[in-house]
Amino acid sequence: MSHEHATSGTDRRPAHSLAGHGVTFNLHDEVQMLRGDLDRTSGRRAAKTLAKAGGLRVTLVLLAGGTRLDAQAVAGGASLQVLEGRLQLQADGSERIVRQGDLIALAENLRGSISAEEETAILVTIAWPEGAGAWDQEAQAGRL
Repeated sequence: MSHEHATSGTDRRPAHSLAGHGVTFNLHDEVQMLRGDLDRTSGRRAAKTLAKAGGLRVTLVLLAGGTRLDAQAVAGGASLQVLEGRLQLQADGSERIVRQGDLIALAENLRGSISAEEETAILVTIAWPEGAGAWDQEAQAGRL
């Protein structure tokens, strides 16, 4: 496996490619692996980047019930898809409840905090415009 666009792996998870043609994940299995990590974290959350290609990043996040995350705003749009559980979030100036099976699309990424009312698995997709934020820094460093 090429080290470019690949994770390094851990004792619990094998290395995997982050980009390429037809990179496929079983989200149920990935959530189960994150459940094993959740008990080991101090922040009551576990996450895994599934894909990183061009300006696209897809990350699976598992939050313990009662966990609150403050948004880390970046340029570009984003979507949050709730795979399991329920979130409370601020979007476009209003508070929303997003439930299992819901997808919320955000034109300017998430600017407010999110709270997991119960254990919640979400798939976060971020589209960074060229030259924005950390993506540009990685490209300049030759890691893309």
